[in-house]
Amino acid sequence: MYQRYGALLARRCRLLLRDRAQAEDALQELLATLLRRGEGLRAAQSPYRWLSRAADRACLDLLRRGRHVRTAMDIDELDPVGAAPGVDPEARCAVIESLEKLNDDQQALAIMLFIDGISQGEAAAELGVSRVTVNKRAQEIRTQLRISHTPSPGLAKEAQSS
Repeated sequence: MYQRYGALLARRCRLLLRDRAQAEDALQELLATLLRRGEGLRAAQSPYRWLSRAADRACLDLLRRGRHVRTAMDIDELDPVGAAPGVDPEARCAVIESLEKLNDDQQALAIMLFIDGISQGEAAAELGVSRVTVNKRAQEIRTQLRISHTPSPGLAKEAQSS
């Protein structure tokens, strides 16, 4: 499992925490938890998506416990690959730089929409809420972080099809 997903998960943790050492700690915690209780991963339809959400939780837990002091590490240095296709780079940076300002629900949604670039419909299904709720919460996040509402090509296409 580590050989297949380790590099991707390490990149994700570095991006969310903006600190290489803390990212290694988060990934280590995730792997230790999987060794103890890996049933969820075995039952997951999409192992990478499940692992991504578990990595997100490990990183956000570090932020909540106060074990991490946000540093001004350059996002491009931590993630030379850049944003996923269809993700607004400015919104992505705003979310990464301000994760600790958001509450738990907002953090999960902001990561899904502004970092992963999944559609509002997919986020709604994964969170078990309506698409209207996701849209409302996304607007609250944009307002709180002062992100302009420039829909990504993926979101614009989704809006046209509904």
